[in-house]
Amino acid sequence: MIPTIRLDEENFQEIFETARKRIPLLYPEWTNFNENDSGIALLELFSWLKEVQEFHLNQVGLEHESVYLKLLGIERKEICPARTVVTCCSVKEETELPEGFQFHAGEIPFCSVERTRLFSGKLWRVRTGNTGRQGYVSEREWDGSDTGWKLPVFTEIPEYGGFLEMEFSGKMTGGQTFGFFFRLSEERSAKRNPVSEEFEPLAGIRAECKDTGSDSWKICELVRDDTHAFLYSGIIKIRIPGEMGESGADRIRFVFSEGEYDVVPVLSEILLNPVELCQMEQIGERILGEGTGFPNQRFPLESAGTIPASVELEAEAPEHPGIFEPWRRVRDFSGSKPEDRHFVVDGESGDICFGDGIHGLPPEGIIRLIRLGRTEGVGGNVKKGQIHPGRSEEEKIHLFEAWNFEDVTGGADRESTKSCFERFEAELAKKYSAVTKADYEELIKRAPGLLIERVKVVRADWEHNRIVAAVKSWSEKKCPQLSAGYRKNITKFMDKKRILGTDLQIAEPEYIQIRVYADLELVAWYRDTEQVLKGKIRRYFEEFCSDFGSPVLYSGLYGFLDGLQGIRRIRSLTIDAAGQGILRNMNGDVFLPSAGLAVLEQIQLSVSYTG
Repeated sequence: MIPTIRLDEENFQEIFETARKRIPLLYPEWTNFNENDSGIALLELFSWLKEVQEFHLNQVGLEHESVYLKLLGIERKEICPARTVVTCCSVKEETELPEGFQFHAGEIPFCSVERTRLFSGKLWRVRTGNTGRQGYVSEREWDGSDTGWKLPVFTEIPEYGGFLEMEFSGKMTGGQTFGFFFRLSEERSAKRNPVSEEFEPLAGIRAECKDTGSDSWKICELVRDDTHAFLYSGIIKIRIPGEMGESGADRIRFVFSEGEYDVVPVLSEILLNPVELCQMEQIGERILGEGTGFPNQRFPLESAGTIPASVELEAEAPEHPGIFEPWRRVRDFSGSKPEDRHFVVDGESGDICFGDGIHGLPPEGIIRLIRLGRTEGVGGNVKKGQIHPGRSEEEKIHLFEAWNFEDVTGGADRESTKSCFERFEAELAKKYSAVTKADYEELIKRAPGLLIERVKVVRADWEHNRIVAAVKSWSEKKCPQLSAGYRKNITKFMDKKRILGTDLQIAEPEYIQIRVYADLELVAWYRDTEQVLKGKIRRYFEEFCSDFGSPVLYSGLYGFLDGLQGIRRIRSLTIDAAGQGILRNMNGDVFLPSAGLAVLEQIQLSVSYTG
C-alpha cells in the first residue's frame, strides 16, 4: 500500500502548547507566560500562521493529482462504450450492411463497427467426419431452436483431417465474406487464460467450401478467427473464392490441419450473420467556433458522454483563409511545443481545450468539428435480447431481424481519480517479473491461451541461474503430457518475465500410480455402498495428495477412514505405488519425487457388516 502522508495533523492549540513548553529550555529568563505578554502574543500569531500553512500544504487539487498519476505512469480511464455481437436472421436477400449501420435498445443507440455481408439462407444440416475416410461420423439437422445440444467439433478425439461441415438452404456468393458465431461449451472446472499478442496457436484450421453439384472442395480465405481454432467462443469470417461467382457455395467446412488440442472442443450453438456492435452515436460535421489566437481557449461540445478518442477537428490556417488543417488530440499539453497544433478533450466538462502559446498553439480562425462519438457508458450495458435493427433510410422498412444473444458488457463511465489511485495500488500488488519461486509459479499459471492446473518450481539453482518448473495442464485425460504448443507458449511468455540470463526449463509431471487395498468392518446399519466409500477416498486424495511432491501418508489415510461414520474397524490397509523416484518408510508412507503427482489408479475394498 502507498503510505498516506498527512501534513495537517495539529490544530492551533497543540502547536501553541508545544512551542510554549520549549521556552524554559531555550530562554530560562522568560518567566511570564500569560496572554498579556507580547512574546506570547507573537507566539500565538506564528502558531496560527503555521496551522494555516499546514492546512494549505495538505490540500491536493485535481491538477496535482493528475500530475502525480502521470509521474506514476498511469492515466485515468475515459468513458468507454459497451460492445456486443448480434445475430441477424430472416434476411430477405443477401445484402451488404455498411459500417455504422444503426441498431437500438429502446433509446440507446448502437452501430456496427465494420462492413458485414448478410447471408439470406439458413443452416439446416451439420456434419462431422474426417477427410481421410468415407462417410460421416455424425449428421444432424438444425432448425435453430435446438440450443441444448453438444457436438464435438472434430469428433470425440481430434485428429488431422477431422472436420465440421455446415450445409445451407441457400448459396453464398463467390468473392464475398461471410461470418459465423460459434458458441463452445465450457463445462469444466478450469478457465482458459485470455489470449494476448504473443500467443502461439495450439491448433490450426483451414476453411473449405463447395456447392452441391461439385465434387471438389475449394480453399477459402480465413479472414478472421476470434475462436483461435475453436479454443474460445467467437466469430469466424471466411471469404468465398471469387471463381465460384454467383453459383456460390452451399457447404462450408472447417478442417483440423495442424497442432494439438489440450481438450476436445465441443460446440453448443452456431449463429449466422454475426454483427459486432459498439454502443456509440456518431455526430457529424459542424462549426465549433472561431479561434481568437489568445491562450487557453475552450469550446463546449454540448454532447454528454463524448468519447475523447473519437473527436476529430480541423482549424482554419490564419495565413491561408479558407484552408483548414487537421489538429491532433493529446492527453495534455506537457509535451507540446509552441507551434504544435494540439487540443485536449476535458473529460470532466466535455470542453475542447487549446494551448497557451508555450505548450500548444492557440488557434485563429474557424474551428470545424469533423466527427465525434458519444456513448452512455455503463448505461449501454443492456440485457440479452433488447437490441433491434434500425430501418433502411431508403425503404423505411426492416430489412432483417436481429437480437443480442448475450448481455451487453464493457460499458464504463469515466474513472474517478480515487479509483485510478486504487487501481494503481492493485496493479502494484500483481507480479510482472519472476524473481522468487512463487513468482515463477504464479506467472506460468497466467500463460495466455492455456489451461494450466498446477505449477511448482521443483529445482532452483540460484548460483547458476537455472529454474526447473513442473507444469500440469488441465485435461480430460488422466495423465496429460505437455504439448509442444504449451511449451512454446510458456517459454515465450516467460522470456519477458524472467531475469536475463536465467535458464527456465519446463518439466513433465511424473505420474505415480497409487493403488489402495482396504479390508473394512462396518456396522450393520451403515448403508453406504462401496462406490460411496471409494468416492470419499478419491476426495481425500484430491484434497491432500494432489500437489507436486505431496506424500501419500499411511497414517493420514488410516485416520481418515477411521474417522468415517459407520466404520467399526480397519482390518488391514495397504498403499501400493508404482513409478520412478519413489521412497517408502517402515510406516508405509509413500514419498514422491519433487515433480511427482499421485494418481489414484485403483481402490479395492473388502467390506463386511457386524451388529
